[in-house]
Order: sequence, then structure tokens, then C-alpha cells
Amino acid sequence: MFQEALTEILSRLEAAQNRKLLQAYALIGGFAVSAWGVPRATNDIDFVVAIGAADPRALAIFLGGRFEAGEADDPLRGVVHTSIQVGSTPVSIQLIFFPSAITEVAFRHVETFSVLERMVPVVSWQALVLLKLYAGGPQDTLDAQQILQVRCPRPEDFKKIGEMAESLGILEDWTTFLSLYQRKSSGL
Repeated sequence: MFQEALTEILSRLEAAQNRKLLQAYALIGGFAVSAWGVPRATNDIDFVVAIGAADPRALAIFLGGRFEAGEADDPLRGVVHTSIQVGSTPVSIQLIFFPSAITEVAFRHVETFSVLERMVPVVSWQALVLLKLYAGGPQDTLDAQQILQVRCPRPEDFKKIGEMAESLGILEDWTTFLSLYQRKSSGL
């Protein structure tokens, strides 16, 4: 089911990119966590998108979805909600619009992986950790911890993530998270 939905949404995103409705897209969410080595169940497929000056509503219409703009206090600029029908089951798809600084970090180091037998651009594990901290939910925090456990970061990785966190204005969140992670990892 997810394989068919992923194939279809990738085709639609490529077509939208060809029509200049978006500049770039990359997998985030549960499937990205899995791509980086953490087995993770999920009910939907999430992408971060960069659209430049394009209209997110035009992208939503092209994809057969709806655009929901973020509120003034919302950490997201907006989300396109759509779904892909696979047999009798709809698979939910979210295209997430972050503020420009986060979008820049997300697309700085995208790698291509085979996900469900399709080659898919996926945000770097370092950026994914920060996106999870930015989201701030309990599952997001757990995902960030598990990514670090699987990736076994070197000191230079922690430094790079810290620099990225500082550029996003979430250095304090990263420092707090890292301190708790390191204490938990050392058994204290």
C-alpha cells in the first residue's frame, strides 16, 4: 500500500517540479527516520518542500489537496494535505512548508535512498534530528534519540548539529536534548 502511494506522490511531485510549482522536496517523518536506520511505523508520508515564490495553493490544487496556512504563532508556514488512494485505502500525504531558515538547513544535505524500492531524496540525519526537535512532540523526541543511537555520532557531528541548531535559533533546545541524551546513553 505505502509503496504504491510513494510511487504515485513522487510522480506527482516530479510533475509539479517540472511545472515550477515547487523547487525541491525531501522525505521527512517516519519514513525518513526508517531510511536512516531506525525501524519506525507510521500512518502517512511526509515531505518538506521548498517552493520559492510559487503559490502553495496552486501546488495543493495540482496535487488534489488543500493548503492550510500556518497561524501567526505556528512554527510552520503551512501544510498541503492530500492523499493517494490505494485500492479502498487512502494514504495520507503531508507537504510541509517550514520557515526559510529551516528549509535552507533541510535542503543543505539531502541524500537519495531506496525507500520502498523507490529512490527518494531524504533530509540528512543531522537535519532530521533538528526537525524532530523543532516539532517537539514525544514521538519526535524519541525519533531524535533513536537516530542518534543508530548513527553513533562523532564529536564533529555533534558540533555540526550544534551549528545548525544555532542558525535555526534552537541551540538551547539542542543543548538540553543533547545533555539528556548523553546522560541516558552513559547510564546516569
